[in-house]
Amino acid sequence: MRKYYFVKIFLIIVVIIFYNNNMYSQNVSKTGTTAAEFLEIEVGANALGMGGAFVSIANDASALYWNAGGIANLTKNEVIVVHTDWIAETNFDYAGLAIPLGDFGTFGFSFTSLSMEDMVVRTIELPDGTGEYFSASDISLGISHARQLTERFSIGFTAKYIEQNIWHMKASAFAIDAGTIFKTDLFGGMII
Repeated sequence: MRKYYFVKIFLIIVVIIFYNNNMYSQNVSKTGTTAAEFLEIEVGANALGMGGAFVSIANDASALYWNAGGIANLTKNEVIVVHTDWIAETNFDYAGLAIPLGDFGTFGFSFTSLSMEDMVVRTIELPDGTGEYFSASDISLGISHARQLTERFSIGFTAKYIEQNIWHMKASAFAIDAGTIFKTDLFGGMII
């Protein structure tokens, strides 16, 4: 009986300790912890109509955004152009070009932009404006290459230059995306 008493006390202490630690774990500020969020704005009517579940079946010029491996099976040149009046008077633009070159694989070029009109700089002392204007813009330029390695397997890569500007500040980076498509015989032709 005494043995179970100590086990109960031990379990109560453990629960109290873990409860107190987890109570504050959700109070985390993520302000300013990410960059290039504009790259997560999805493109392509077909992909958006599927709720973004398009990575494994990307088979047109929008594959430059979703999965670079998807352009490997194209048989003709394809272009995608998207313009969206986005949230809070910003403009989102995307353009992509995929060019199949036979034995050399398929090359693609993409451009992504999120921009806004100039706004008046306001301060507490000058709420009507300082006479200066500022704007913000994000761009990404990508070049892709994809190749079908076998009848079932394709691979593609995209190298991107990313730049973000706001007022007098600028940040830039490079990124590389890789994507594959593998066609199986499972479940009537599942694609991974």
